[in-house]
Amino acid sequence: MAKQSWSVEQPRKKWSFARMNFDLSKTFNIAAQMVIGDIVNKNEQGLDINGETLTPLKPMTVRRKALKKAKYPNRPLHDTGLMLGRGSIKGVGGRGPYIKPKATKSKQTAVINVAKKREEIGVYHNEGGKGGNPPQREWFGISKEIEDKIEKMAAARIETLLRNA
Repeated sequence: MAKQSWSVEQPRKKWSFARMNFDLSKTFNIAAQMVIGDIVNKNEQGLDINGETLTPLKPMTVRRKALKKAKYPNRPLHDTGLMLGRGSIKGVGGRGPYIKPKATKSKQTAVINVAKKREEIGVYHNEGGKGGNPPQREWFGISKEIEDKIEKMAAARIETLLRNA
């Protein structure tokens, strides 16, 4: 049987784990903003997070929204503008999804929220009602497309941090 051997070389530059700065807070905040942008853009196109067309509203719902002078009575999830809006990274007085708290060096998590007034109805639409009324309209989440972009962005950032360690 042939002898197997491995050779391990010393890196040219000694790594100092104490010097490594794995602060990914900016990356997480950018990723959260990408998710918000994707949610808002897809909804403006009438699509769910998977890129599928949102289930249309029932005619009775369209009429009710038109009577209330809704700007887009035939568009699902558009009535007051609070649930989707245009998205805000500030999360203060903004409409639609927002990031709060943002990721920091000490707490590397970015949380995406929906306007408190619309949280309950947002979950109701995202999961669908009992018996399919209302039908599920999966509008809040991370699309596969954005997930892939975030993975590539995070991998590139981690490679840079390791290279500079």
